[in-house]
Amino acid sequence: MRGVARALALVLLACAALGSFASAACAASAPKRIVALTPFTANTIATLGIRPVGIGATLGGGDRFVAALKGVPRLPLSHPNGPNMEQLALLNPQLVFSSPTWRKGEATMRALHISVTESEPTLVSQVPAETRRIGKIVGRVAAAARIAAGQELAISVARKAARSHPTVLLVLGVGRTPFAFLQNSWGGDVVRQAGGRLLTGGLSASGGFARISDETIVKANPDVIIAVPHGNPGDIPALTKYLKSNPAWKDTRAAKTNHVYVSTDNTLLQPWMSVGRAIHDVQTQFLHNR
Repeated sequence: MRGVARALALVLLACAALGSFASAACAASAPKRIVALTPFTANTIATLGIRPVGIGATLGGGDRFVAALKGVPRLPLSHPNGPNMEQLALLNPQLVFSSPTWRKGEATMRALHISVTESEPTLVSQVPAETRRIGKIVGRVAAAARIAAGQELAISVARKAARSHPTVLLVLGVGRTPFAFLQNSWGGDVVRQAGGRLLTGGLSASGGFARISDETIVKANPDVIIAVPHGNPGDIPALTKYLKSNPAWKDTRAAKTNHVYVSTDNTLLQPWMSVGRAIHDVQTQFLHNR
């Protein structure tokens, strides 16, 4: 079994490196039993015509899974390892598409003789290239190239649609503790691509988020505040209500003009395959700049 997993890993590396001329050979040797832990990889492989044996459950945003994933078993994910390893092993996957979020659990997956590869764009511009990479791994090179070309077009069209560029503070609400989305975060980049001028209070961090005080938010005085609640599913309604009417932000331009919004569909927290739609939704629901 260990030898099979090692051989599969070598095949994945080779197919990822080869061009379209090798697509038939890669398709024949591509893994057939795949678990996709992120919405991006789950939607991508399903759109490529591959039904995974399991997908990661996500907090919010379930409506954005493609129809082909209906009925696919969902694996609860918890920090820092990701899926329950016993549940994962029962699915007997050949390959798991993971992400840096669940990196700590990858050693256990490999100990179970499961091949693992990470796939998680952190910027909008990385989505088409990552789509092509997934296509090579699963042996669907031509189909992935077509999808990636569509993504590039959708991104370009959505970016050009922006007619104004309001200042935006994108806030992650972990309980009642605010964190700013930075320019190197997925949500921060989506806002920028949508035409928003992202404010960060001068903060920086390699992980894409930094603790920000309510005083700094008021000082930044954004045109728009978009808050993203993060917590247990049962806590989201109360967090949403609190963030929407946070009295600490009442003196900001955003609050005075009724431009404080709460996003609960998960598209600003992690990448999705339909990135053009994500940009469009930010423009129409929050920035009103199309």
